[in-house]
Formats: sequence, C-alpha cells, structure tokens
Amino acid sequence: MTSHWTAAFRSAPVSPHEPMPLIHPPRGFHDQTLRQVVRLSGTGARLRVRLGNLYGKDPLTIARIRVAAHRSAAAIVPGTDTAVTFGGAHRVTIPPGQEAISDPVDLTTTPDTDLVLSSYHAAATGPADYHPFALQTGYLGPGDAVSHPDLPEPEPVESRFFLTGIDVLGPADRPVVAAFGDSITDGVGTTPGTHRRYPDLLARRLHPVGAAVLNLGIAGNRLLSDVFGERGTTRFDRDVLTAPGVTHVVVQLGLNDIGLPGMLDQPPLRAADLIAGLSALATRARRHEIRPIIATVTPFAGAAAAGPGFDTPQAQHTRRQLNQWIRTNDAYEAVADLDQALRDPTAPAALHPDYDSGDHIHPNDAGAQAIAETVADALPA
Repeated sequence: MTSHWTAAFRSAPVSPHEPMPLIHPPRGFHDQTLRQVVRLSGTGARLRVRLGNLYGKDPLTIARIRVAAHRSAAAIVPGTDTAVTFGGAHRVTIPPGQEAISDPVDLTTTPDTDLVLSSYHAAATGPADYHPFALQTGYLGPGDAVSHPDLPEPEPVESRFFLTGIDVLGPADRPVVAAFGDSITDGVGTTPGTHRRYPDLLARRLHPVGAAVLNLGIAGNRLLSDVFGERGTTRFDRDVLTAPGVTHVVVQLGLNDIGLPGMLDQPPLRAADLIAGLSALATRARRHEIRPIIATVTPFAGAAAAGPGFDTPQAQHTRRQLNQWIRTNDAYEAVADLDQALRDPTAPAALHPDYDSGDHIHPNDAGAQAIAETVADALPA
C-alpha cells in the first residue's frame, strides 16, 4: 500500500503580542525543559515534528528535542525516548515568521497515541508563539532534562508553545478532517485532560474508517477580524490548505463575529459580510480538492458571562439570518446543524441545559459529544 505524510496533530498558533490579554498569558523560556503532551490522530510508523516561530521578532534556537510515549503527568514510557533532528542536527534555529519540519522519526503511533515532546531551551526565547487553551497540562522544569524519565520539579503549564503540528507516514487513502473554528472547536467548556473536545470525539467516531481529525480551533477567533488569533479568512491557507493530506474541512466560525462587537463597543457586522467570508473559504477549499462542510452558529442567549453586549437583539437577529443562509447554501457540500442539535426546544435561542457548560455559550462534555455526532453524520462519505 502506498504511504504518504498526513497531518496527525495540529495546534493553531496565536501571537504572544496579541493586543488583548487571554486567560493563559504568553511567556518565554531560558535554561528550561518544556515537556508537552499531545494526542495524535492516525496510525503510522514514522513521524515528523513541526515547530513554529511564526510571530517571533528574533530567531528562535532550540538546543535539543526528543519525543516519547506518555506514561502519566510529566513522565514518559521508558524505552520510547527518541531524538528529533533537523537536517541531521539536534539544534535548530527558526527565523522569524518561519516553521521548521524535523527529519523523520521512527516511532509507531496508533489512534489515541499520547506523545510527549520535550524541548530544551538553553538561550532565552523571548515571548513564545503559543496556543492558549491546550486543555492538556504540559510541564516545565529547570535545565536540560529532555531525556529524564520523569521531569524534576515540574511546573504545570496550561498553554502549548512552539509546537504547530505532527505528521505521520501512513496510508495514502487516509481521510483527514480539519476542524476549523473558534472556542467551540477548541474545546472550551469541556473537561481538561480528558480529550472530550468535539474533534477528539469525532476522531473516535471515525476510527473504523481510519480517519485523522485535526483541531484547528482558537478560542475567541473570528472570521473577519484579528485579535484572538489571525482572522479565519487569513489563517485558513496556513492552517488548512497547507496541512498535508487534508480531505475535508468543517468550518465553525461566526459566533464571535456576531457577539464580540457589542461586547467590545464596535459596530455590528452584517450577515452579508459573514456570508461572503464563509463562501470564500468554501471556494478556496474546493480549489485544493478539499470537501467543505459548514456548521450553523450555536445558541448563546443569556451569555452574560461573556460580557455586556454579547447577547443583544441585533446579535440574535444576525445569527438567525446567517443560519438561514447556512442551511440553504450551495457553497458547501454539507451542513452540520449544531444550532438544532444543541438548542433548548423550549427556548431555541439558548443552549439546552444538558449541553451547557454554565456560561450559556460553550458546550460541556455532553454537548461536545452531540457536536461530534452531528458533524459525523453530516460528513460526505
């Protein structure tokens, strides 16, 4: 059977220089070992690691990197520790605005493999590119401890840094689904450390067909405006179109474009502008022979926790207009009607209480399961 590289994990990066603070702030590292735990989606006998300095202002040098299977907390499985090299060298320097792809690493992975990436940062990194809501605890320790079986004096970290992706060498006909969205896709509201984000649950549902699912969600992300990560229309090319092997993309964006302007004292967006942006994403996906699926905007009535101005009559009207277009559009191949799946039948503008994490915006674990089932049923064969 022919094999080729396909994406098995992606982490959509955010600039450390965002003008608005996030819950987990950016940071830098100096003479420290960073140990990050990631779950892969897909089977393979070899892998390669992607590291980014996409938003850095200076070259980033990483002194040493190793991968291993995860045992528990900051510990790795003995005997699985393997060096990661770049052009045969253990040290790698990544210029500003660039990404580095490692040499192939011989390490067998299966669906639901938990991998540990340990990197030693001898020189000061400056503020690091990061993904704020990893929902998977990483660990930081002093000095060079990349090969240590259990990181000494581990300090928990809640974000993911520098790591932009992991590819595996697997079957050429493997489906790869890119889940492209905001905090709903990112998994905010689900239980940390349990892999209950909707893309994780979708991967389990699609396991019988050998599909990989990539989580490309960024909490707070918008389709047409920057701030919480680059706008969706900008980052789509980098995060989706250049990921190797992607066959399908599920677009779940628009909620923050509708709700955040009122909260940030900005003028509201028209549904027509969002429709134009979403249509453009479908066109770009099809040009790259990627099958596009779109999700309706989920309910958010009563979302006072987000801040004043998020849930307004104007925002609710725009959501209804946009969802009407999504349900009847011909730009996308299929529709995952998350609004219908998650809403309260007695109050359709609100999340069902069984699916509400408590803030009236983000689904809980049961809500994420409902999303995964809805998306799986909508996916073209």
